[in-house]
Amino acid sequence: MSSPKAQITQKLISVLKTLPNERLKPYASFKESQLKRFEDRDVVSSISEEDLKLQFIALKELVNDKYKNYYKLNDKLLKPKGNPEYYNRLMSEIRGEKKESLLTAMRTIVFGK
Repeated sequence: MSSPKAQITQKLISVLKTLPNERLKPYASFKESQLKRFEDRDVVSSISEEDLKLQFIALKELVNDKYKNYYKLNDKLLKPKGNPEYYNRLMSEIRGEKKESLLTAMRTIVFGK
């Protein structure tokens, strides 16, 4: 592996390690799959230096929440008139704050609230 490629790869790995753990346990973790990818020298050697730089820039923008800040969500999207508590209920479920029982889940499905 060439020296500039090794430096960019080390930067990529260090930025990937700063990503937080995912709240939901998906089938494949973005952080873990990318760490495995960039720690494998054969895979990195097949990627051009320019592509590594572009991937590093994209990862830095992802870590810095560039698009979250660029495309801010307003109250019209977060609290729609039809079901204003939907987003809050969904986020509390993801965070594990409040669990729905079978009866409350059925009530939510039937009445939508």
